[in-house]
Amino acid sequence: MTVDILSDLHLDFYFKPHLTTAENVTSFFELIFTDDKTREIGDILFIAGDIGHYNEQNIEVLKIFLKEFYKHIVCVLGNHDYYLVDSESKYTFENDSFKRVEDMRKLINQEENMYCLDGEVIEIEGIKFGGADSWYDDSYVKMYYPQFDSNQINLLWNGNINDSRLIKGISRFDDITKLEIQKLEEIYQNCDVMITHVNPSIDEEHINEKYHNSPINTFFTFDGSKFYKNGSMKYWVFGHTHDAIEYEVEGVNFLCNPLGYPNESQYGDNIKMKSFEILL
Repeated sequence: MTVDILSDLHLDFYFKPHLTTAENVTSFFELIFTDDKTREIGDILFIAGDIGHYNEQNIEVLKIFLKEFYKHIVCVLGNHDYYLVDSESKYTFENDSFKRVEDMRKLINQEENMYCLDGEVIEIEGIKFGGADSWYDDSYVKMYYPQFDSNQINLLWNGNINDSRLIKGISRFDDITKLEIQKLEEIYQNCDVMITHVNPSIDEEHINEKYHNSPINTFFTFDGSKFYKNGSMKYWVFGHTHDAIEYEVEGVNFLCNPLGYPNESQYGDNIKMKSFEILL
């Protein structure tokens, strides 16, 4: 079984939400999924969060992926999938980001062969896939900047991270962390492949060098060492950072392959798909 991975699609940066068509989605993503027609598309597409800001657009694009390219789609949601970016979204979801997330998961999970994992394990052809959105925590700051207290971290979050403005229903950087850690506790010893949105390593070796020595990294990582040191997974796929990353720890292969924003991907021209083969 071949698993293709991609994250941080940010679909509404590539397609106007109300002008998304099967033709423009297919023509754009076919070149990405096939590396400009030089590779075979895999069996499963893993999407490690940040699909886009609009649920209806997101589900329409995912349905096109399933119809045109993949046998199965497995995903989690990212911080941008919680955002309420305009007055219509705020009205529709009653200014509650968790209602938007609930709606997005429902739209995905009601489709055949499409799964949005939220602390569950599913089995496809004998392989167990587990996933949760995950969230960042204060572990990076505690390791590299022990002088920061919790209130200082929250001030840093409010001043630098859009989540503080666009996610409605939270007031602190770690409000969602506690919920997501509990979900990982339920699944980490019962999956062959794990998918989260956030990088589960706080080690700077596993962060792009250009971001080293910055306390902002605490909002792009969490300490998942308990889970990968004691878990059953052989692969862990994540997103959130817009840098392609691969590393190995404790026999677990970690992979991140973001599309990112159009200026980063050059509208898809500089994206290379990552994939891995997994067998029973």
